[in-house]
This record gives sequence, C-alpha cells and structure tokens, in this order.
Amino acid sequence: MTTAALTTSRHRLRATLAAAVLGSTLLGGCAVFSPMQTDYAYQAADGVNATFGDLDVRGLVIVSDAKDAAGNLVGQLVNSSNEDLQVAFATEAGPGGQVTVPRRSSVNLGEEEPLTLPKVGVNPGDVLQLQVATAGTGQNILTVPVLPSLAYYEDSRPPGSSGPATATPSASPSASASH
Repeated sequence: MTTAALTTSRHRLRATLAAAVLGSTLLGGCAVFSPMQTDYAYQAADGVNATFGDLDVRGLVIVSDAKDAAGNLVGQLVNSSNEDLQVAFATEAGPGGQVTVPRRSSVNLGEEEPLTLPKVGVNPGDVLQLQVATAGTGQNILTVPVLPSLAYYEDSRPPGSSGPATATPSASPSASASH
C-alpha cells in the first residue's frame, strides 16, 4: 500500500468519525427545543379538573346515554379546608342535587355518593355547562364532557337507562322481495 493511499484512507476515517460526532450532536440537540410534557399541566383523563377555593374537582364527567335523559356525575371532590363543604350542582335544565364533602377529605361521585342530573340536554360525546356552587366561592361554571355508559363507565349508568342506543339493521326492500 502506498503512502498516498494510506493517507487517503485515514482522511476518510477521520471524516466519517467527524460526521458521526457532528450528526449525533445535532440530533441530540433536538431535545433541547422540545419541551417535556410533564412541565405543563394537562388533562390526563376523560373528565375535567378545577379548583374553586378549598374545593378541588377531579376527573368530572357526566354519564348519560341520550339527549334529554338522566345523567350521573362521576368524579372526585376534594375538600382541603377545616370545614365541611356543601357542593351543589345544576344545569340549564334545573338543579342536579348536592353533596357534603367532609373537611380534609374527599368524596367519589358515582361510587360513594351517587348524584343524578334529571335531564342532560346534550348527546353523549358533547359537552355540557355544569354549575358547581359552594358557599365560599359562589356559582362556578365547568364545561364537562358527556360520555355514554360504555366500557369503564358501564357501572355508572343512570337509573332507568338501558344503555347507549345501538343501530339495528333492517332488511332492505330489495333483499326481502322474492324474484
């Protein structure tokens, strides 16, 4: 092997190594400009979260199977105060009941404390304006998703509901006519 060929081979090796180092540095630098998702608050579940004074609302959804049917509230209410909190719920259709959250405690709506709205004015898959009121914070409006009683929410089906409506196939006239 000649000296010129050996030098060319070393230059290629150095160039390849330099390109690899530069490429990995540039690709590693992409993470610098991409924010970590855990640095930002976000809704990690189906329901909505909110804080009104000493009341924290966590994962609140309404389970209803049809427009204008009853709906169950599902979620958690957390009281961080030293006093019991009375929490009242209402929609445009009227009052939806109330629940007492003991001091320094929480209540799981839909499990420990069933709470049914008599009429949900939107279809499942839409959102509903829900009023959440306490003595200390007054009336607060939350935009809450309305979900059908499927899968995880099957046990939260409102009273009197037979479940979400399903389409039933019907025979077409051409299929039932004899030829």
